[in-house]
This record gives sequence, structure tokens and C-alpha cells, in this order.
Amino acid sequence: MSSGITILIVFRLRAENGTKNLHNFVIALLCSIRYNDWAFSIALLQICKTQQLRGLNKQMSASREKKSRQENLAGGYVDPRTKREKDEQAKDRRSNALYIAIAVIFVIVGIVVTVANSKVIERSADAVTIGNETYTAADVSYFYNTIYNSFVSQNSYYLSVYGLDTSKSLKEQDCPVTDGGTWYDYFRDQALSSMTSYSLLAQKAEAEGFDASEEVEQSVQETLSDLDASAASAGYTRAQYIKAVCGPLVNEKVFERNIRMMALAQAYSNSYSDSLSYTSDEVQAAYDADPKSYQSADIEYILFTSAAGDDATDEEKAELLEQAKQKAETALSRYAQGETFDTIGEDMEGSYAHVAYAANGSSDMLTWAFDDARQAGDTTVATYGETGYYAVLFHSRSRNDYHTVSVRHILVDSEDKANELLQQYTDGEQTEDAFAALAVANSTDSNASSGGLYTDIYRGQMVSEFEDWCFDPSRQAGDTGIVQTSYGYHVMYFVSTNENPYWYVQAETSLKSSAYNEWYAAITDGVEAEQLSGMKYVG
Repeated sequence: MSSGITILIVFRLRAENGTKNLHNFVIALLCSIRYNDWAFSIALLQICKTQQLRGLNKQMSASREKKSRQENLAGGYVDPRTKREKDEQAKDRRSNALYIAIAVIFVIVGIVVTVANSKVIERSADAVTIGNETYTAADVSYFYNTIYNSFVSQNSYYLSVYGLDTSKSLKEQDCPVTDGGTWYDYFRDQALSSMTSYSLLAQKAEAEGFDASEEVEQSVQETLSDLDASAASAGYTRAQYIKAVCGPLVNEKVFERNIRMMALAQAYSNSYSDSLSYTSDEVQAAYDADPKSYQSADIEYILFTSAAGDDATDEEKAELLEQAKQKAETALSRYAQGETFDTIGEDMEGSYAHVAYAANGSSDMLTWAFDDARQAGDTTVATYGETGYYAVLFHSRSRNDYHTVSVRHILVDSEDKANELLQQYTDGEQTEDAFAALAVANSTDSNASSGGLYTDIYRGQMVSEFEDWCFDPSRQAGDTGIVQTSYGYHVMYFVSTNENPYWYVQAETSLKSSAYNEWYAAITDGVEAEQLSGMKYVG
């Protein structure tokens, strides 16, 4: 039995026994408001009404004696009993009126307080219209806080550089990447941009009758499962964790509504991407139209920077930059005399690197390397922005004919842990799914939730030790091993060598990207989020 019901019973008993205890009444009413028991509050008001009726009944009973005493009263005689009853009746009327007045006041105050604390007004206020849908301040807050938290997490070491102080109001801090705007403006605009994209895709999916209910439901449940795991590790319930991460306006209903909308949009987007296919002739034509985009250059370089401090004058910066250029020229002179680049770089304290698969780009060094006139053995001095110079040696340039690979890995911080996990795998079923499960449970890498999977790994994407293991010519599906890199220890599982060469994958991806961008633009171009009055509650 709830405390509210118990108090109600007690109060009724006391009321029925004729007890008129204002103190008890107030306590009972406060309890009903405290626990948002409005049915209880209404019941109390009903009791007040009952009290009034009892008072009326008393008056009707007394009237039967009234007639017999009228003559005495007319003669000036005052019956003490009559006087006492009249006094009690007047007291009853005053008490009942007071009960009702207090009850009404407390109920009204309780409703106001409850509404204020629940933020129901702010949560439900219309904040933005996107296409045919209107979203509340709570919906926008979900995107706003998600993007804000992601930014802070990914840039935790650089927040001071950005001039972002998480302990202060974002509305009072200028953002360097906006034109005179604040950090609040930045995250609001990012939230509305992301929300617009998901919303329009979801609306399009619904308009076309796109059915991905199973995929959407699976995505939602996986998200909720991950949410519960994060909440439990932080010592929160799901509701508490959502409020802590997404802000006070976002409850479980709002959270699920938005992740469901996002899941539908993503499923619709993936469905279109998966539907795109191209013939080998179409892929070849894409390559022929822009071959340098699907080639890599083999180069060595030594970088010399000016190392000018922020407080250096323009003259000092210019002098230091000229010294860096002279070092690069000296390095090339020594190479011409027979020394190797790596030896020169170490001796002259420059930053040496050998990049066997450098992709085309807009930098001075890469523009030079991908020039049609380039020949093996060519050298040059190339600028490094406004802070240094490269000494560059060109070896070759060729189409990316190698095949990409797919692997899974488990990243841990110690060799002992890596060996332990590899032994667990060896002692178990020794399947890809079994390895993926170990990755989900143990990997500290960002892709742990996907079972440590990396697909279409290309040359130059990973650190050298990782790539050397992946691209070993002898590598076969199911191979395992342990690789140490600067990130830690990687327990490796080789999935497969992909069927098509990397240039083919690149060209096909380019065709798909162009088609997708046209499709997406047809859905989203010209549509902007219309901000409404509820936006003032966001942030």
C-alpha cells in the first residue's frame, strides 16, 4: 500500500469520527503533491465536501428542536445548548471553508512546481521545422549535446587551443571557426545540419514506403544496449545517463524517437548505396579520365622547419625560414655526392621519411611528384607551407595495382594481455566470429564494437608495423599474430585479400560517391531548418 493511500485512509477515519484536524489535512495534501498523486489530492477535496455536508446535516438536525424553543427565544431566554450548537456550526463552516481554500492553493502550487521541475513546457516547445516535420526543443537538444560531447571527447587535449572552456557558458565564448559567432552558435548550427540530413532522409524513406523495420529495430536495440552498458559502468540508470549526456530536456522517449529516426535514415541511405553497381568498362573509363587519382608516388624526403616561436618578429621568422631552405639545398648537394637520404636526414637533424605509396595532393611536394615530366632520381626543394622546406627525392609513380586487405584486431596495452587473448582464441572455436567477440569485449580501439574490423586497408593507411603484417605475401585467411606499434599491442586476425586491385576499388568508389552525392542533393538542396521560438530552450 502506498504512503498516499495510507494517509488517505487515516484522514477519512478521522474525518468520519468528526475530527477536524487542519494539521493532518495539510500533511496529507503535501504528501500527495510530493508524490504527484493527484488522484489523492482530488480525494482530499472530496473529503472537504463531505465535511461540508456533515455540517449541513447537523444544521438540519438542530432545526427539529428549533421550533420548540422559538417562544423562549422570543421571550429573551437563551438556551446554553442552543448557543453552543450555533457556535460549533459556525466553527464547522469556517473550518470547512479553510480546508477547501488551502486544498485548492496547495493543488495549484503543486501542479505549477511539478510542471516546472519536469521541464515539460521546454521539452515540448516547437524548436525547428524541417521539411514536413516539426521538432521540439528536446529533439534539437539531443543532437546539440551529442555533437558537443563528441567534440569535447575527440579534442580534449586541444580545447584550450580552440579557446573553449567547458566550465563556462558557450554563449559567452567566441568561436574561432565561426564568423563572429559563439561556441553555442557553432554547436547549434552543427546540430541543425545533422538533424536536417537525418530528418529529410527519414521523411523521404517514409514517403516512398521504404520498409526496413527489422534493420531499424536491430539498430535501435543495439544502441540501447550500448547505452545501458555505458550507464551501468558510470553507476547510472538509463534515464539518469540520458539526462547526464543529452541534457535535462531529453528523456528516454525523446532519445529513442531520435535514434529510431536516424536508424531509418541510415538504412535508407545504405540501401541506395548498395544498389549502385558498375561494369568493368565503366570503372576503367573512370580511371582513364583521371589516372593520377588512382596512382601512388614512391618518394623520400627530409623536412627542415624554421622552428620560429610565436613571439618571433617577421624579420626573425624570415631569417629562420631562409636557414631551413639552405639546409634543404645542402641536403640535396650531399645526396648528389653519394650520401643516402636517411643518413643525411639523421646527420642534419631533419625529419626523414620514405613514403612508398604517396597519394596525389595539392602540396608543393606532391604536385611536383605527380608532374608528367617526373623521372626516377629527380630531386627538388619544396615548400612546407610557410614554416619550412623539403629536400625531396623521386623514385617512381605507378597505378595502385596491389589488392587491399581486410583484418580484425584487438588493441591492448601489454604483451602479456595480447598473448592471453591469443591463447583464448586458440583454445576456443578459432572462427572469425569468435575472434570478433573477443575484440568487442577486450579491444581499446575505437572499432571494438564492430569486432575490430578494418576493411579495404590500403598502403599508407596504417603504421608501418601493422601494414607489414597485413600485406605479407604469404598471408592467408584465418592467420593470427601479435604486432607491436606505438599504439600498443595488436592481436591480429587476417580476414581476406580483396578481389579487386586498389585502383579499381578507388575508381568504383568514386563513381558511387558521385551518384550518391547527386541523389542526396536532390533530397536536401534548398531545404533549411526553420528555427522556432522553442530554440531558446536548447543548450
